[in-house]
Amino acid sequence: MNSNSKSGKKNQIMKVFRISLLVLAFFALSCKEEVVPFGPQHQKLVETLLAGNQSVLEQFLKENPNPNWKEFSETIQSLVASDHPKLRSWGEQILTHIPTDPTDLESSYEKISKIQEILIQIRSEVPNQLKYNRFYCPMVDKSWLMTGREVKNPYAPEMRDCGELMQ
Repeated sequence: MNSNSKSGKKNQIMKVFRISLLVLAFFALSCKEEVVPFGPQHQKLVETLLAGNQSVLEQFLKENPNPNWKEFSETIQSLVASDHPKLRSWGEQILTHIPTDPTDLESSYEKISKIQEILIQIRSEVPNQLKYNRFYCPMVDKSWLMTGREVKNPYAPEMRDCGELMQ
């Protein structure tokens, strides 16, 4: 084989490689997830979800907590049944963290914390959810969403005022 034919084959291989790379890049860019806007009905679902969360957290502030997980789970089911892909995904994630034994407060605190992380993300992405504020307690390294500006820590019964309002 002479050097011209080797050089020609190399150029042909490089040309095929470049074209393949361009085709791959095109497909990668076209597979980007479609951004679906949150309409008024989606915002209303999230309002209901955050109100349900408020009710659950208020129960944890009581002397003998008895949160209504059934009612909260029904609200989550509305998210799962939503026509919005992100709301469905968030709803499915939250369902995995609903406590199975509400009397086991220690495991409930951990599950609530995971739920709060998802709710904080929802609040940041879905418009018109400013009624609920994010709080953070450095002692337990956990966040939560509640109305108002007063710290009411649902994680630490002995330190209900431990935490800060996050901006």
